[in-house]
Amino acid sequence: MRKVLFRLLFCLPAAALLVPGQASAQGAFNMGMLTNTLSQGGSTQSEGVRARTSSVFRSMARAPRSGAVNRAAITYRPSTAVRQRNMQQFVARLRRVDPTSAADLQRTFARRDVVAEVGGAMRPVGLNPNNVADAMAMYLVAAYYGVRGSVDSKPSDYKAVSAQLARAVSAAPGFASASDALKQEIAESMLVQAVLVDQAIQAAQKQPSAMPAVKAAIAKGARAAFGFDVTRMQLGPNGLS
Repeated sequence: MRKVLFRLLFCLPAAALLVPGQASAQGAFNMGMLTNTLSQGGSTQSEGVRARTSSVFRSMARAPRSGAVNRAAITYRPSTAVRQRNMQQFVARLRRVDPTSAADLQRTFARRDVVAEVGGAMRPVGLNPNNVADAMAMYLVAAYYGVRGSVDSKPSDYKAVSAQLARAVSAAPGFASASDALKQEIAESMLVQAVLVDQAIQAAQKQPSAMPAVKAAIAKGARAAFGFDVTRMQLGPNGLS
């Protein structure tokens, strides 16, 4: 599997995901919308999601590489009704801080099932959109490369971080008893934000003056969601450290 597969994965929603009318008509991204959305991080998540992601960060340092994985804690049965609610709530929380960006995303979510599109590209390369660890890995790897101005991730990066997160989620309090709906909210929030990160970096590569703001927004969002500084982390065969 080549890194181009993952570049293709995030290109699925393409420009239309972010600025449906403007992007297709003008071939340009609304960089203000991208940076504002990315920087929100935890603000676009419910309190339940923020509590779980912050507990994962604390567990990452404690969970040994030989730690057991609780498959029931990291997987869930998806619901179309829950997905629709998740997208509506994502937009509603974003609207509090950036009404324009929220309106752009709302139009997109009304026209297409972004999570299903991303999930369809994840499965052929061994990742499961109904796995919280896989979904978190999608976001964190995108953020890791994003703060470095790159989209050159490799499939092995996602596999390593997912394995690390699976152990952390299994050790984190609250996941074993979490409902399918909450785990679906966590996973889908991660997948949407991963797409936004990748699209922002690709846009900034064509508009270099925007790159510093995009990198800063990604770092701020990851810190808000997980509680750590992704700019200071290293990514290797054992995940993030």
